[in-house]
Amino acid sequence: MSSNVSARINYRVQPFGTGVTAEVSRDLASLHGALLSHSPVALLGPDFMSRFYYSVLPRMGLISGAVAYMDDRPAGFIVVTDDSSGFMQQAIRRSLFRIGWVMATSVLKDPKRIAAVWEALQIMRNLPPPDPNAPQSGEVLSFGVMPEFRAREFMIRTKLRISQDLLKSAMGQFADKKVTRARVIVDADNLEARLFYLGNGWQPGLDVVPGWRKKTVEFLWQPASAG
Repeated sequence: MSSNVSARINYRVQPFGTGVTAEVSRDLASLHGALLSHSPVALLGPDFMSRFYYSVLPRMGLISGAVAYMDDRPAGFIVVTDDSSGFMQQAIRRSLFRIGWVMATSVLKDPKRIAAVWEALQIMRNLPPPDPNAPQSGEVLSFGVMPEFRAREFMIRTKLRISQDLLKSAMGQFADKKVTRARVIVDADNLEARLFYLGNGWQPGLDVVPGWRKKTVEFLWQPASAG
């Protein structure tokens, strides 16, 4: 991005992790709800996201990622874990009462959310068991950019590719944690996401990922040297 363009816009990609602030937790919950409203995490409600998923889990070191801001407005986000198979099991073991309380209050506010609880349990049940002898495996859990900030006109005007900046930040976090392979699950009908990952060197994995209410597919990443 040229210095002239930089001078005219206020843009930053802010990583988050164990020191996540309440403001960033709220921004993550807001972005997730707006961009991935059908996901199990979003269906559990904004309180679950802001009070537990995006506040407690980062402080436990179980998830991390980055938020992109345009003129101090949340524009996009990415969330990753370095423990694809076990991060939620760890969260439940370490904070069973709190997660139970937040989920129960979410369901009491909207009983239809019980379907999201069931889907989350099915997804966890179908995760492969951790293999202590296998290389560390990460996962891109959630990723999205608000439509106005990925529109062609915006990208031409600002020279920004927010999705690429967010993915670069996440891949740097994987590298820092010695993650040597990762996966991502996307909706089967999300052609834009599928092409994005293919264009960034990810390879197709499972054609159908078990446990999800909507048909999803998997993409896999590992450095060429690890193949």
